[in-house]
Order: sequence, then C-alpha cells, then structure tokens
Amino acid sequence: MFIVKMSTVVESLVEKAKELGAGCDKVFVAVSGGVDSAVVLMILIEAFGADKVVGLFRNIKNKPGHREDVFALSNHFPFHLLDIDANNLYEEFLARCKESFLNSGLPWYDEGSDEALDHHWNNAYASLKSRFTTPMAGFISKAIDEGHGRIFGTGNAEEDVLLRYFDKYGDGAVDNNIINGLTKSEVRQLALYFSDKYQCQVLYKIAYKLPSADLYGTGDAHNDEAELSSWAKAMGYDLSLSYGSPQQEGNIAWVLKQNMDRGVITGVNENTSSAELQKLFSYSEEELQLIDVIRRLEKNSRHKVLSPPGLPRHELRERGFVD
Repeated sequence: MFIVKMSTVVESLVEKAKELGAGCDKVFVAVSGGVDSAVVLMILIEAFGADKVVGLFRNIKNKPGHREDVFALSNHFPFHLLDIDANNLYEEFLARCKESFLNSGLPWYDEGSDEALDHHWNNAYASLKSRFTTPMAGFISKAIDEGHGRIFGTGNAEEDVLLRYFDKYGDGAVDNNIINGLTKSEVRQLALYFSDKYQCQVLYKIAYKLPSADLYGTGDAHNDEAELSSWAKAMGYDLSLSYGSPQQEGNIAWVLKQNMDRGVITGVNENTSSAELQKLFSYSEEELQLIDVIRRLEKNSRHKVLSPPGLPRHELRERGFVD
C-alpha cells in the first residue's frame, strides 16, 4: 500500500511515462474498460495531454458495459478513442479456419460448445481474441507517430511480474509497462485518486469492477480471480486467489511482497521446502499452500519472459556440427 501521498506517486509515474514516450508525436494504449488500462490512460493524459493520447477499444464479444465505460471516459477526457468492432473479422477467420481444419482431417469444435470445453479449446478462442489486438496495436501505434510508436502496457505487478497472467503475443505484446510495480489494490486506489481529482464518476465505478479478462464471450463470468482460483483447485489446493479491494490488498499481493522480502518464489528461498519455510518464517498452513500454488503458477508462466528455446550455436559447436 502507498506510504506517501498518491500525488507524489503519480508525479513519478508521469515522469516515467514522459521518459518512455520521449520523441513520440502521440502515444497508444489499448483500453478495455478495466482499472489497469484506465489508470494508464490517465497517466498518459497527464504526461502528454489528451490530444496526444490514442486509445483503442477492440470489441470481440465483449461485455457491452465495458465499452460504455470507455466511452464515458472519452466523454470526460478528450483523448482520441478508436472504437473497432472486430467481430466480423473474428468470425470470418474462424469460418475459414474451420473449413481448412475439416478439409485437412483435423477435428473442429465450435466456440461455446461442450466439445470445445472438453478439449480445452476455450483457451484457444480466448488467446485468439487477445492476439487479434496485437496487429491493430502495432499498426495504430506506428500510424499515429510517423512510423515509430509506443504501445503502453497495462499489467500490474501481480499479473505481469508474479503470475504473468497475460497472453505473451496478445496483451503482453507491449513496449513498456509503467504500472508493473503496483499491486491491483494500488492501481484501484489511483483510479479513485483520479476520480476525485477530475470529478469523474466512471473512474470510481471502474475502481470497484470485478477484474475480468472478458475473453470467453461470457462477460464477467470469466473473471481473473475465478480463473486463478480454478487453476489452484485443479492443482489440489482449496484456496481462493484474490487481488483484494481498493482498501485492502489480496493474498496474491501478500505473496508478491513475501517474494521480494524473502525470495520464496524466485529468490534465495525458491527451492526451500514448505517445512523449512515454516521453521524460518513461521508461516501458517494456509500461507504455505498459497506460496506453493503461486510457485507452480509462476514456473508454468516463466516461459513468457524467456527467450524462445532452441538449439543454440554453442551447443551445435560442442557437438561438432558447425564451426
């Protein structure tokens, strides 16, 4: 949680945004109607002025309320909002893909069907929605800035640093991320700060929204905490993972800070057993389980921040294959 005035934190975030967007004519951010992108949008508006900020709302089976909130933001702050309905593009691609799959002898499971769920195609459809934004963001960010461009990311510390709860080539395909040091609770507090500063009621509403990736075409039924908790339960843990609220951080933020202070996930105690951790730090059984499940989730997502694996030249040399 913040231990200085939020205005001081905002000043630093604005200065960092100016540094990361130095030389840009305009800067780009994808706005979803969620709190993370709303706060990044506000930081960019303060850093560059609304007329220098371009936001994209990309609609593919999104909950209508999210679009309404983005438009409410654009009515309050005169940034450039690009509203792109990509449903026809999405459906056309799937129709062609289905035809090609079937012609080649591959099975096909329509989105929303029981068969798609049984074969985990819900993840494929969600990834496609996220990755559909990537070429749009790449084109728009360059088109508004004389072929250069900056895509400002919108992932907080729990999502981007600890869990990597993003699609590497979708919402993770960004040039920078100015809020990757803030917990979800802190981001929500900043939304409330901007709401008060600019008398913008929609920012207050957004601060209390249920965090939702909105990639399954089911609205808030597909939300971040429910999905993360379902993953924990699939691993055999009876835990609910939470980002908390604007007033109180959740248990994911607790693990994030334990890792920073004690290295229990990626640091010096990464491989320390639960029994040893209990002796060292007097963790409760629930805290040990929480650390264990976050360890597994972090390792499962580590590939997103590593270079793609392959057969490097030094290994080929060692095998005597190349000079």
